Amino acid sequence: MNALASLGIILLFALLAGHLVKFVRVPEVTGYILAGVVVGPSFLGWISHENLATLQVFSEVALGLILFSIGAVFEMSKFRELGRRALLVTIIESLLTAVLVSGGMLLAGQPWPVALLLGAISMETAAATTLMVMRECNAKGALTDTLTGIIAINNILALTIFSILAAVIDLTSTGHTVYEAIFPLVWQIVGSLALGYLIGVLLSFWAVQITEHGETLILMSGAVLLCVGLSKWLDLSPLVSSLAVGATMVNLSGVSRKLFSALSRTDPPLYAIFFVIAGADLNLSLLASLGVLGMVYVIGRSAGKFFGSRYGARYVGLPPLVQRNLGFAMFSQAGLAIGLVLVINERFPQLGPIVTTVVLASVAIFELFGPLAARFALVHSGEAHEQDHAPAVLLD
Repeated sequence: MNALASLGIILLFALLAGHLVKFVRVPEVTGYILAGVVVGPSFLGWISHENLATLQVFSEVALGLILFSIGAVFEMSKFRELGRRALLVTIIESLLTAVLVSGGMLLAGQPWPVALLLGAISMETAAATTLMVMRECNAKGALTDTLTGIIAINNILALTIFSILAAVIDLTSTGHTVYEAIFPLVWQIVGSLALGYLIGVLLSFWAVQITEHGETLILMSGAVLLCVGLSKWLDLSPLVSSLAVGATMVNLSGVSRKLFSALSRTDPPLYAIFFVIAGADLNLSLLASLGVLGMVYVIGRSAGKFFGSRYGARYVGLPPLVQRNLGFAMFSQAGLAIGLVLVINERFPQLGPIVTTVVLASVAIFELFGPLAARFALVHSGEAHEQDHAPAVLLD
């Protein structure tokens, strides 16, 4: 089947699945992922691996738009209030998760590079999946604001810790020089932030000249496409650079609210494509090979995310409703985790097979279970307003 027909199947199955899951009170994102599993290589095979490779650009653009939207949480006037607490909660839950997973792997007899790399990957919480559930629920309130801040900081922290560990492994195991080990770390973080800032400045100055809705969408789409494309060309992180574009935009431009609002009304097709492709990419046959290491990863990560978030929220004095529900919203894992697995396969091929099997099998579990838990958290906290059909915007 050619790429255009595959794209049509993806959109139509996403629409069908989105309607069907509403009857059983399941998040639409779960429906999209399940639709992808059904039409993908693991089940019906209507969308082949070749189709998925061809359509991967849509996933990259959608992820760029998602991280661009999340960048709005770094608006300084609001981030000063929430930022310190969100940062502390993120550090607590991420480090506890990494310690539990790495410790479990060491006890299971794995070498320290494998244990530490799996611990670093386990820190990541899927920004795309979590944001999609929040938008579907039209969620507003203290939990939503805290969660948005945490997932933004979480992805940067996970990438930073992973890059530091990769540099250490390079120095101790591969015989690379200090420059060869450290340069990728600096380039990935500082370079990505610098690129995002430059594109954000360009977008901010241009945005004040735009008045029509259509031109606004053209400008934003062009900026995000440029950001993602340059990031891949320069071997930077599209996630960090897209996040930096949104953060720069929201702080420099007085019309940023209009731009983010326009984006939230027009990006559902890309979101649907992103999650159906994510579902089609899930290799369910890996679940049979999950084994002891996979269970250590799943249990360690789940415990770290849940109890770390709960303790962190209590430590920084967040409201009781946030303390009780935040941990349920932290389970999803996908985009960055899969990207880091690809980096390991390229940079440390001797460690790749075991890391790949454990992480990808676990992602299949977390991507199906995570959205359900996140929706439970938002509904249980009273912040879900699903009866309201107005588009959810991150800026109020």
